[in-house]
Amino acid sequence: MPSVVDLLQTIDDLRPHISQEMDEGLRLIMDGRELNGAVRERLLKVFSLIDQLGIEAPMLKIVSTNDTIDAEDLSTAEFDGDSWRLILGKTPIAEHLRAREDEITLVFFSVKGFHQWLESWDPCLYPTGNTPDFAKPVTIRVQGLSQSVGGPLLWVMPPEALPPIVEPVDLPSSEEVHRLIHTNATRGLRVCPKGYALTWGNLDNTEIEPLVKLSSIVLSVCLVQELRCIEGRYEVTLKGTKRISMALFDTNQHASPKTLKLLIETVLWVYEERPETRLGLVMDRLSIDIEKEQPLLSGMENHLEAALDQARDSYAFVILERKDAYHKEVRELMKDMKSHADLYAAKVRELVNSLTRDALGILFFVAFSFIAKFDKQNFTALLESTELAFLVKVLSYYLVLSFVLQLAAHWRDVSLADQESEAWLDVLQHYSSQADKKSRFLQPINKRRTTFYWALFIAGGAYFLLAFITWNLPSLIGSWV
Repeated sequence: MPSVVDLLQTIDDLRPHISQEMDEGLRLIMDGRELNGAVRERLLKVFSLIDQLGIEAPMLKIVSTNDTIDAEDLSTAEFDGDSWRLILGKTPIAEHLRAREDEITLVFFSVKGFHQWLESWDPCLYPTGNTPDFAKPVTIRVQGLSQSVGGPLLWVMPPEALPPIVEPVDLPSSEEVHRLIHTNATRGLRVCPKGYALTWGNLDNTEIEPLVKLSSIVLSVCLVQELRCIEGRYEVTLKGTKRISMALFDTNQHASPKTLKLLIETVLWVYEERPETRLGLVMDRLSIDIEKEQPLLSGMENHLEAALDQARDSYAFVILERKDAYHKEVRELMKDMKSHADLYAAKVRELVNSLTRDALGILFFVAFSFIAKFDKQNFTALLESTELAFLVKVLSYYLVLSFVLQLAAHWRDVSLADQESEAWLDVLQHYSSQADKKSRFLQPINKRRTTFYWALFIAGGAYFLLAFITWNLPSLIGSWV
């Protein structure tokens, strides 16, 4: 049984006979000079392999007449001497080369075609339409590639390569990055370091130089404060000791594997904890060293190592200087947590008090209504009266309305309190870590919130049960008497 690798090799054999090739993301287009016996033999083999693999047949056209021909036409010399065009869809072929269940698979028929596709690829644009989303697992199979490389989500491998064993790397998510950087563009921008980072494989391989540059660009953007797209060109702003703006990269510029590894190391360190503080320390040095006319990627090549070393050395002193401020913030956090917990406790007590008050009120009201009617004849007349029926319905409506108003008031109150507390906690992120926020506030408050919801549910059930009994009170009492 032939494999997809055999098909890719057969297409390779056609290259000496073509004048132009367009290796696009979703299809391959080959323009041939002229049909002859050798070309027809290779094209027939392509058709045969595709048929055996169960893949949709490619489109083969005669350029001069735009006529479509098939394998049967290739068995004769009728079209010899004419130029031809082969159009082959890649999606069915890519399905045969999947390395992961949930991945997007792309295939390229040559390293050159892969490089040309990378030159037109914009890693900062939000994906739309049929554009592959690199925030999800993506595997790119490249015919002629000698070695596999990749990262947490992106794998670039030869067609015959087996899935690698990848160690997890705790790079930040797009949401974490966008909390630090401000984007300004007419099109949707997204910075996704996990989707482009290269953390395994031989990065010194010249076949993946454009991919190393692309990865370095994305990771560089994770270390700026502002990203703008102006007329198709990207500019960034660093806000450190000085505020400077510059181009993101130069078209003819290359990025070294050493720089990429250093960028990954820096991004991991910055986003590990207190990212605003750590990024500010890195920017303090970079904003001094990088020249305004120099693209950011060049500046990273020359100055990032020194900036990272200085930031690490300074970080310990900055944390010591801010220790008092940190403890003050924690005290404020605990006060806010106590007041928030008291709010939930008060809401539970209010629900219990309101339920008790309304139940006792209904009980006393009904009791005093019946106390003067203990005479058997009067009592029966009372139960059958229109006035009592109207009264109990009014009382039932009152109970339902009372609960609905309490529900709306309490729910709105605690929702606003939650939003205010979340906003306050976000202010603390400059000193306090996400772990502090979670362990000191969110987890304890979640227990209080759960208790409040249970109390609300039980009170609601009690109110509606009481309303039901009150509504049907005459018939219930009549059945007992």
